[in-house]
Amino acid sequence: MNIKDLQNENKELRRKLSIAKNWMEREVKTQIQNISKDKVKSIASSDKNSFFSENIEDMVTNTVTSFFGELMLLNTPQVVIENIISAEILFYNFRMNKKTDGLWVITSYHKSIDILIESTITKGFRKFAKKVWQTQLRKNDPLEKTLNLVVNKWYILWIWKLFHIVSNIKNNKELFDYWKCFEEYINKSYFIKDILLDKDFYKIFEELVELEILWKKRHIWKIWFEDTKKSRYILIWDLKDKNSIIYKLIQMGQPDF
Repeated sequence: MNIKDLQNENKELRRKLSIAKNWMEREVKTQIQNISKDKVKSIASSDKNSFFSENIEDMVTNTVTSFFGELMLLNTPQVVIENIISAEILFYNFRMNKKTDGLWVITSYHKSIDILIESTITKGFRKFAKKVWQTQLRKNDPLEKTLNLVVNKWYILWIWKLFHIVSNIKNNKELFDYWKCFEEYINKSYFIKDILLDKDFYKIFEELVELEILWKKRHIWKIWFEDTKKSRYILIWDLKDKNSIIYKLIQMGQPDF
């Protein structure tokens, strides 16, 4: 094959890639726009005080698609995207009407986080722990009990408990059996380790935990606007900065990361 043939082949490949990219972008935008419309209708029908502009669906669709990108969205569980969109629509309404409660904004983000931790971290850890025969509880410790339930009873690993496990590993604290197993697992899963122990990610992770928005404050059934706004910045950073909790958790599960 001569140079001219190679040039023609590359040109044809670029053309096919362009077609595939355009198709992917249309498919993702259509999917997200449909979700956005459904969520707007659902929220409007359940909340008499709701306030939406006419272009809220387009605004959410374009912002979410631009932030995550088509490929990342295609490889993310749809239920995660649905909850992110719900949270964004609810937050938009919350900004328009601050007399409402931020609880449901935070709840929608929290659901996304639970699913992401399970799909990107816990699912693999559970298999790894059973493979290396780490299935017995030998220490009367709260986090050891949590990991025991995660492995043997399919419990969810709450985000604040994940932080304390990561914190102990990062700070070289004494680790018990399940913690050691978790450390071994993330050491083998370098893409998870690189994110969880990254200093910038750890910093915002710590800020989120200190806010207590996903547990203590959530249980008082009232979350004020400033707390909601601050939490949203950390969780998804106004859909602008990719050093955010949700973006990084989604990135962990990407096949090309």
